[in-house]
Amino acid sequence: MRFITTLIFACMAQIALANTLIESAEQFSKYERNFDSARLAAFKQDLSAQEQALEQARASLAAEEKRAEELREQFSDNEEILTEKTEALRIRTGSLGEMFGVVRQVAGDLRTITSSSITRIDGTDTPADLDALAESKALPDLGKIKALWQTLRQEASLSSEVAQISAPVVQADGSTADEQSVRIGAFTVVGTSNGGQYLIADEQLGALRPPYRQPGEASMLSGWLGGSGVAFVGIDPSRGALLNIEAATPSIVERIQQGGTIGYIIIALGVIGLLIALWRLFALLQISAGMRRQLSDKLAAKDDNALGRVMIASLGDRTDAELLEARLDEAVLRELPAIERGQSIIKLLAGIAPLMGLLGTVTGMIATFQAITAFGSGDAKLMAAGISQALITTVLGLVVAVPLLLLHSWVASRSRELVHILDEQSAGIIAEAQESSRK
Repeated sequence: MRFITTLIFACMAQIALANTLIESAEQFSKYERNFDSARLAAFKQDLSAQEQALEQARASLAAEEKRAEELREQFSDNEEILTEKTEALRIRTGSLGEMFGVVRQVAGDLRTITSSSITRIDGTDTPADLDALAESKALPDLGKIKALWQTLRQEASLSSEVAQISAPVVQADGSTADEQSVRIGAFTVVGTSNGGQYLIADEQLGALRPPYRQPGEASMLSGWLGGSGVAFVGIDPSRGALLNIEAATPSIVERIQQGGTIGYIIIALGVIGLLIALWRLFALLQISAGMRRQLSDKLAAKDDNALGRVMIASLGDRTDAELLEARLDEAVLRELPAIERGQSIIKLLAGIAPLMGLLGTVTGMIATFQAITAFGSGDAKLMAAGISQALITTVLGLVVAVPLLLLHSWVASRSRELVHILDEQSAGIIAEAQESSRK
């Protein structure tokens, strides 16, 4: 009975628990329904807003399409108007368009000429504004065209006259001062100070400056400036380019200095070889003169010349031809060192000179590559010293070698002539001895 009672209570507890779960499920289901209803209402509201925004976007698109169509029509109308106006402008301007191009070109060319011309170095202004004309985008009026024509006339007039001007000149200390000068057309400016000197227009400084070296024609300036009659004067038709080239051209002494130590050695070798060659030529002339005197007096053999000493060696017993020939050969051999002395030295110096020039070339190129390594190849002036040494030493070597080779050939030929005379006379003495022994 107790068991049944316990079971009944357990069933009632399970039934109560089941009722609680059912109530919870019903509450959760009600909550879900309320939440879904709220979300659906929100979605419906958002859809309405999106539909409203879509309608506004469509309306805006339609308005923009309508505006675009109006702009296309306006653009087309403007194109037609622009074409009509352009054609009307072309008809009205006629040849003025070509004249506008000519005016711009002439103004640009004239601006380039006058900016670097010595006719403007004294500050003379141009009637026309060449910068404005050269860069103008509109047709110039008649006044500007007249001003351009006046500028052309002014430049032609200034280029054809010799005039006294006061222009800024760069001084020795780097300052600039106005000095009286004489301008010869558009070619040359001559300074009146220091007896007259040529001046060059420097565009960067905007002033005149003397070149680094005055040309040889500068000696005529003093007579031309101070004379009252006809006098000669040199002008630079290139408007300063020739003066710059003349100033940049080094003199002979500067050329030699560019060769450096090796250049001086080559010159010393050349001087030594020249002195030896002259000494040998003078000595050979003396030997030749003594031999000519001996040939004119064959009966009296003298020991003050080579031929006389050979003839003295032939005196004595002439019956033995072989012994006589040996004595004469010995006498000729004794005279050979005095005749051929110094020839090998001249030849050696003639061979050393180009080798020294090659050595200077190699050292100069080494210096050039060192400058390139240290400073790069952007500035050619940094490499000029090495290149100058490389070229000058080669030139010096060839300049020394060629005359020395000619002198060596001359000395050797003179020596061979004298030796040939000795051999000829020795052969004659032997022949005379053989004829005497036969008789």
